[in-house]
Amino acid sequence: MKKKFVLTLALVLMVAATIVAAPVTLTGSFKAGYTITTNPNAIAALDATEFDIDGLALTGDFWKLAVADGPLSFDDDATNTGTLTIYLDKALAAQGTDMGDLTLALSIGNKGTVSGLHVYTDPNGTVGDKGYRVRQKGSYSTEAVVGYGSMVTASLSFDPTDSTNNPFQISAKTTPVDGVSAAVAYTNYAENKWASTIDADGAFGGSVAVDVAALAGLDFGLSASAIDTYFLGQEKNYMLAGLKASYEDIAAYTEYQLFDGTSNLIAKASYSGIENVGMYAKLTLNDLSDIKTVIGAGASYKMGGVTYALDGDYTVATSVMTISPSVKVSF
Repeated sequence: MKKKFVLTLALVLMVAATIVAAPVTLTGSFKAGYTITTNPNAIAALDATEFDIDGLALTGDFWKLAVADGPLSFDDDATNTGTLTIYLDKALAAQGTDMGDLTLALSIGNKGTVSGLHVYTDPNGTVGDKGYRVRQKGSYSTEAVVGYGSMVTASLSFDPTDSTNNPFQISAKTTPVDGVSAAVAYTNYAENKWASTIDADGAFGGSVAVDVAALAGLDFGLSASAIDTYFLGQEKNYMLAGLKASYEDIAAYTEYQLFDGTSNLIAKASYSGIENVGMYAKLTLNDLSDIKTVIGAGASYKMGGVTYALDGDYTVATSVMTISPSVKVSF
């Protein structure tokens, strides 16, 4: 009996040691702050203070659990949304099945949407932060992503729980030569983030990116990209075009936006030549047919793993200034 207990204890310890030894990484960020608005008549701190949880994820060798941005609850599972991704190619390789340049990942989640593949460089965070691209709406979707090196990647997603709309999405991206990439996407049940609506007839879109510096052998960074999304039922089109440049500690970009007939232009320049310090200036021209100018600027300082930031903007037409102090912890 004693030998059996010792063997059982040894087995438990071996399993526990394996779990502890398995590398699991927690990444994400927490940001908190205030928004203070001033105008010629008053100064007010908005009641809706900011406390954001961004990109929270647990990552292992063969899987990733990503929590969707938004509320996080430890006692109510229905509140939490996210996606579990399993990297089958890596798991099979660990079992002795080498798939070479072929990659295969499966995911399932309840975050509400699945984004189509794109190659837009997204200098202003319009696509990545706000989700302005082809996105399949689905309450509980699953997705398979297959790739071959850096040459081509294809994705298929669907929501088996919605028998009424039968949402699905297909997308693909390719890099035929170094420095040039393109992508296409289609879904039959699309979320329109611009209008905060659902297009039951779907949407399709495409994107292209060119690394000009790599193609031309420049000694500074220069890239151009564009993305376009068309909603079939609503007959609305949304297009973005961006240009990015960088040289040593200076970076700049400009983005042109054509949102269903309304044109906007955004330009930003930043400097990072001082250790732990970041600075930027930004100009936004909303609706070029009746220009509404917004001037922005900000600075940040990183100390002890915490970024202290002060951002502000001034709307010329209304003489309203917004000041946003914040602190952010990233890990």
